[in-house]
Amino acid sequence: MPALAAQPRASLDELTLRRAQRGDEQAWRALIERFQAPVHALIWRLLAGRARHRVEDLVQETFVRVLRALPGFELAGPASLSTWILTIATRLALNELRRPEPAALDSADEPAGDVRADDASERSRLASAIASGVDALPDAQRAVLVLREYHELDYGEIAAALEIDLGTVKSRLARARAALRAHLETTLPELAARSRKS
Repeated sequence: MPALAAQPRASLDELTLRRAQRGDEQAWRALIERFQAPVHALIWRLLAGRARHRVEDLVQETFVRVLRALPGFELAGPASLSTWILTIATRLALNELRRPEPAALDSADEPAGDVRADDASERSRLASAIASGVDALPDAQRAVLVLREYHELDYGEIAAALEIDLGTVKSRLARARAALRAHLETTLPELAARSRKS
């Protein structure tokens, strides 16, 4: 399956990062502006219809933790800046999912993306089917799928972010992809028929 709405991997330049590590507020703003959209999308997708009212709070908490821990971030360390930030966001979202809360589904649509007018209807149906399929996955599988397909983390980065074995990442990702494929074949049978012909 191709990467779904993948975020660009570009990061901050080293000078801006070093200034942010020293507490420069303008550099902090640049860091937050660069990573706010991917962090928001990651948390929104991980919460998958549950506790969506907490998304903004968790995004804010992510950046509070990032800025607090930023002086200790090592540029030559094992994780890139984007992976490190997405790991913090992932752990906050997964902790939120572990909290008991009354199940209330949010009917909000997927965050808006670039859609051309000529195929807006078909893309909208596909996006809705993908979103409902991802929402239906168990939390552990959804976390692995979102980090891999939406945020393009490699298997090692996902294993580190979720604190699981590499083999577990691969098996959860395989199960998540199979479940999502089955969901799409059920929800959009014409799409499945078309892909079998090509």
